[in-house]
Amino acid sequence: MHGPLRKRLNNLFWEYRLGVSTRGIVDIDNPDSYHYATMFYSTIQRMVRFLDLQPTDVVVDVGSGRGRILCCAACHSVRKVVGIDLSEELCSDARVNARRMRERRSPIEVHQGLAQNFDYSAGTVFIFFNPFGASTLDAVLTKISADVKAGLIRMAYANPVHDDIFRNHHWLHRYAFWDKGKLDLEHSIAFYKTTE
Repeated sequence: MHGPLRKRLNNLFWEYRLGVSTRGIVDIDNPDSYHYATMFYSTIQRMVRFLDLQPTDVVVDVGSGRGRILCCAACHSVRKVVGIDLSEELCSDARVNARRMRERRSPIEVHQGLAQNFDYSAGTVFIFFNPFGASTLDAVLTKISADVKAGLIRMAYANPVHDDIFRNHHWLHRYAFWDKGKLDLEHSIAFYKTTE
């Protein structure tokens, strides 16, 4: 069985196993937002394991869509998993998935609104799947820097189209980079954490 077909079948298996429905592509009605799409479960699970989630962590998925990343993170024991998304429809879908999800080990909250206005003060781990353009990403990273006052922050930026924006935020440094061509991933992923 070829790699992409195997990964698509794995997606279907995890949707069934968790009892959720997160598939599809949805346009977002905002000039600086990209459409909703999903990563393979296998990629998300690998990424979440690499982030080394701890029981004290609050995981925030920025641009959480229907909640696939939220559900994968909630399979781990953390303080809570939080999603923020602009689309009320996608937030509603994510809440349904959170309620009916099997194997959930952590609470899930879903918030609708502009990412640059959200209160990130509780967050310790942040995940971005290229949710929006450079100007919004810059504003969100600035807001996170202002909101989170202490402790180590880890971030994963999948499909890092605007990685230069992360690099311009000198309170962060990139500690790992997964090249999609070398690691058989559908998207590259850049990992950041706060500087010492």
